[in-house]
Amino acid sequence: MGPTYMQMDANGTIKVAGELTFATVNQIWQQSKALLQKATTIQLNLQNVTQSDSAGVALLIEWAREAQRQKKSIRFLQVPQQMRAIVRVSGLEKVLPIEN
Repeated sequence: MGPTYMQMDANGTIKVAGELTFATVNQIWQQSKALLQKATTIQLNLQNVTQSDSAGVALLIEWAREAQRQKKSIRFLQVPQQMRAIVRVSGLEKVLPIEN
């Protein structure tokens, strides 16, 4: 299991890989700020997230709030089942724009 990181691809999609847990979300939040500023429409691909907990879902909420502050649209792509389950149990389906 490699380190958690983010990078923007040629299409402007921000790819997140690794763990989104209490141990990593602060570091990822710091990394994400510059990428969120660069993106015109924010798309976060979470396909390569290997593990997540409620802190990871809280980070999704924070990204959605940041997009709203920047007056940009945001979409979460390929969210792992583990995260979808937390979102569902927490009743956040309407708050987080999650797509397949």
